[in-house]
Amino acid sequence: PRYHRGMTRSCLLLFTLALSVLSACAPPPLWYRSGISPTRLSQDLTACRVAALETVPTEIRSRYIPAEYISQPVCTPSGHCYWRRVLVRPAQYERYDVNAGLREDVVQACMADKGYTQVRLPACQSEGGQKITVNTAAPLPPLTDQSCAVRLKSGEWRIVTPSGD
Repeated sequence: PRYHRGMTRSCLLLFTLALSVLSACAPPPLWYRSGISPTRLSQDLTACRVAALETVPTEIRSRYIPAEYISQPVCTPSGHCYWRRVLVRPAQYERYDVNAGLREDVVQACMADKGYTQVRLPACQSEGGQKITVNTAAPLPPLTDQSCAVRLKSGEWRIVTPSGD
């Protein structure tokens, strides 16, 4: 039974890793307000993050995560079998900010107060291998069924509406 549980955890870990690799290509939720310039959006987001940090400061804590082992059957050529403990994950200390979630809630509320909403859009697919060009200074377009997100060289994502640009 312990061996089976360890195998299940290993499979779950591999599945999670594969899912995270695939989702790394998908755009994150993006802030949107029709007609706003990317510069203004960036300024508003920065102002909301600073306000959130002032309202909900960081509070770093540590926690101990014990080592994780599985038992694995081992049999010798003579037929003698025994169980061997195998280290799956070593013990570690983890540092985290207990206020991170609350601070993100404050950023969300601040951006909503400024008229923004978060949208999830698919990544733009170029037709026939054409490169999608983006005017990085252009205001955000109205959202349509064709709206999608393009990753810029800077690593940022930009909302575009191909049929409307």
